[in-house]
Amino acid sequence: MMRFSSTFALAASLTLISLGAHAAAPSNWPAGARDAFVKDCSSAASQNVDIKTAKQHCECGADKINAELSTAEIKELMTNQNASQALKNKAVAAISSCKVVKKK
Repeated sequence: MMRFSSTFALAASLTLISLGAHAAAPSNWPAGARDAFVKDCSSAASQNVDIKTAKQHCECGADKINAELSTAEIKELMTNQNASQALKNKAVAAISSCKVVKKK
């Protein structure tokens, strides 16, 4: 019985460690770029939805981009208007689950 309890405790602690590591994942955004993205995105999105919804949408998008794109890919998108269509498609796919409802 003691062996089972020790094994269970070890498994639980490893699960918590991996969950903690996931929650504290490092940012792939270059310094200041995430804030600039959210600001620009919110400004554009607020043309169609209220500012709170726009900011929530853009924060979601920033998080999805961070999860799916590397720092180099984010830099490429943020600094190069001629970034490849494949990279643009990857970013759009990453944020596709961040839904916005238009104002009526």
